Amino acid sequence: MFAKERQDKIYEIVKNNGAVTTSALVKLFDVSIETVRRDLLEMERHGLLLRVHGGAVAIGEMKPFLNLNERNKEFTEQKRYLAIKASEFISGGDIIGIDSGSTAISFSEVLKEKFSKLTVITNSLDVFNILCDSFSVILCGGYYLPNEKAFYGSLALGMLKNLHMQKAFIFPSAVSFEFGICDYQKDLYQIQEQMIKSSDEIFILADSSKFEKKALLKIDDMKTEYRYITDCNINSELEKLYKEHNINLFIGGNKK
Repeated sequence: MFAKERQDKIYEIVKNNGAVTTSALVKLFDVSIETVRRDLLEMERHGLLLRVHGGAVAIGEMKPFLNLNERNKEFTEQKRYLAIKASEFISGGDIIGIDSGSTAISFSEVLKEKFSKLTVITNSLDVFNILCDSFSVILCGGYYLPNEKAFYGSLALGMLKNLHMQKAFIFPSAVSFEFGICDYQKDLYQIQEQMIKSSDEIFILADSSKFEKKALLKIDDMKTEYRYITDCNINSELEKLYKEHNINLFIGGNKK
């Protein structure tokens, strides 16, 4: 097989799966690891993929931004899967921070089912309304963003700076090796940044459609000390690559 033909096939694999490991390509094409590395280097030079240790990932596309009402209707099953998995990291009595968004709603509903005692810090009106009768809830108020049903600005940030939480659960629009943890809402991403600064442990919750995608605003790098929680539709090649890079990926639901 000529190099161009092999590279075309690699491109299709990465485009369809989001990632591929070097070992998988060696086995697929029955070539040396050096040949695969040359192919990936050449493809990276042409902007077709991004090389990482152990393989390559797709050049992330921009994740389309939808309003909250639209997001509440998509990937509902996946969001519940990852919410249940994330709840396994919580103990009764914990002080936790919960970001805003559609996944935050699914997560809050799971918490209400599973726990009797928590202290919750949030800027989300939806989260507050779901949990205020069940737990001790601190709502970080300020300017209100109706489309996201969340508070933002200096008043909300000031409250967060004076609070400390054991665990923060963040719900970004996109996550990738190259661009990190990203979101679209310019009014809310500072809240997400401060919640990360104010917490001992960080949990990044994102359904599988958000991985190796881009969004407008970078919240943070994709750090190995964070825990990343997604659903069972995450691509297996991407899962392997993350594990090779010591990314703590946890998957909710059973793979089919």
